[in-house]
Amino acid sequence: MSTDDLSDCAARFKKLPAKPPDIMSDDRIFLAWQRSHMANERTFLAWSRTSISLLAFGFVIERFDIFLKHMLKLEDPTATLTASPTIIILSLLSFFLAGMTIVVSGLRFIRVRRHINCGEAEFSVAPDILVTVSVLVIIVMTILLALPKLFTN
Repeated sequence: MSTDDLSDCAARFKKLPAKPPDIMSDDRIFLAWQRSHMANERTFLAWSRTSISLLAFGFVIERFDIFLKHMLKLEDPTATLTASPTIIILSLLSFFLAGMTIVVSGLRFIRVRRHINCGEAEFSVAPDILVTVSVLVIIVMTILLALPKLFTN
């Protein structure tokens, strides 16, 4: 099959109107339709777990800061400790990214569900990009916020 044949097939496929699948006509179609919906639900649950993990990361950062302050207070009871803006920024960023992830994944779930029910085969990669960017932003922010402390001691 040549490249022209593939492009012709793709062009004809795009011109076909999407129609809802007749799920009751055949058991195989019904089972495939159910599998598609279950896969969509599993994907949504995976994104939800990722969002909860980002949220938990923010809480761990906050708790670790409090733990360090108590340890320093045990070492030197006269020490005055203030809230670290670095930790606050990083944990708030993590909370924000967790919220964005759950919102985008919920919208994606609804959109894919609609596409499955209509028989369309167009899907978005927005949640994948969001999680990748979220992780990269957290890593970069952690490095940038830790750099001044590395060179002052």
